[in-house]
Amino acid sequence: MEYTKEEKTALWLDGLHLDYARRRKIIELAAEPYALVRSFPAYAERIRAAAGEEAFARIRASLASPAFMQGLLEEYARKGVTAVTYYSANYPPCLKELPDPPLALYCIGDLSLLRARRFCIVGSRHTLPAVRKLTEKWAGELSRHFVIVSGSAAGGDEAALRGAMQAGGGCISVLAHGADFLASAPNRALLAEVAQKGLLVSEYPPCTEPRGYLFPARNRILAGLSEGVLVVSGGEKSGTRITADRAYEYGRDVFALPYAPNVASGAGCNALIKEYAKLADDLVDIAAAFGIHLTAAEEEALSSAEQSVLAALAAGEAHIGELSAACRLSQHELSAVLILLEMKGLIASCGGNRYKKI
Repeated sequence: MEYTKEEKTALWLDGLHLDYARRRKIIELAAEPYALVRSFPAYAERIRAAAGEEAFARIRASLASPAFMQGLLEEYARKGVTAVTYYSANYPPCLKELPDPPLALYCIGDLSLLRARRFCIVGSRHTLPAVRKLTEKWAGELSRHFVIVSGSAAGGDEAALRGAMQAGGGCISVLAHGADFLASAPNRALLAEVAQKGLLVSEYPPCTEPRGYLFPARNRILAGLSEGVLVVSGGEKSGTRITADRAYEYGRDVFALPYAPNVASGAGCNALIKEYAKLADDLVDIAAAFGIHLTAAEEEALSSAEQSVLAALAAGEAHIGELSAACRLSQHELSAVLILLEMKGLIASCGGNRYKKI
C-alpha cells in the first residue's frame, strides 16, 4: 500500500500514541500536515506547547529516525491492516462532519464498504434470544439496501453482523481496540468472519489494548458512519445509549424496539422512545424513513411458540401466568415471545401482565 505524504504524516502522529486532544492540536498547526515534518524547526515550539515536554521528546526522536515511519508501515502491511486517514480519498465524508473525527481508520477487509450506504444496528450483550433472532432477520433484510454497521460484542451486535453476512450483505464492525487483540478477543470467530466477508475498522493503531474508556469514543464512529441507528436492546445506562445519543446529535434517524414493562434488557429502548427515538415494531418503520419499499417476501412466518400464544389468546385476554401454563413456556421464554408478537402488532398489553389478541 502506497501512502501520500499527508497520509504518512497522519500515521506518524497517530503512531506516537498521544491522546486525541494533543494530536488534534498538533495537526491543526499547519494548513498542510506534511509541513509539520518538512519544516519541523519552524513549528517546533508550537508543537512543544501543544504536546508537552515528554511527548515532544518522542516526536523529535521519531523524526530523527527514518526507521520509525518505515517500521510503522511495514508493521501494518505485515498484519494485513490498511490505514485510511483523514487525508485519504476513501475516508468517509460523513466522519469529517463530526466535531471529533478520527485521524485514521485502521482497516482489515473490504474497503469498498466505506463508500456504500450504511445503517447501524446495536444491542447489548444481554439481548433476549427472540430479539437476537429478530435482529438477524432485520439486519439481513436491511443489508439488501445498506451495509450494516455494528460493534463487536455478543448479543445484539453479533446478531446484526451475522444477519447481514448470512444474507450475503456487507457489514462493518467498529472495534474499540487494535488489530493485535483480534486473536484473543472473546468473539474472535465472529471477527475473523467479518474480516473475510466484511470490514473491521478501528481508530486505534494495532497495538492498542482494549480499555473500557475507549468504547464510548468508538460509539461516535458507529453513529457517524451511518445514516440511521436501530437500538434493539440495552439498559438505561448501556453503551447503546451512547451510540443513540451521538446519532441524535449528528442529525441521524434513531429507531428503537419497544419492550413490555419490566424487561431489563429493553429499558433503554423504551427510554429512548420516550425522549426522541422512533418506535420500530416493524421493519417497514425503518425502511419507509429512507424511501425503501419492502416486499411481502420479507415478512417472517410465526414460530410454533408464537402460534401457541395466539391460540391461547383466541378466547380472550389472559394473564401471563395463564399463558405460561397453557403454552408450556417458562415466564422467561414467554416474555421474549410476547415482545415479538407485540412488535408484529398481533397482541397488545392490557396492563397488569395481561394480554389480548388484536
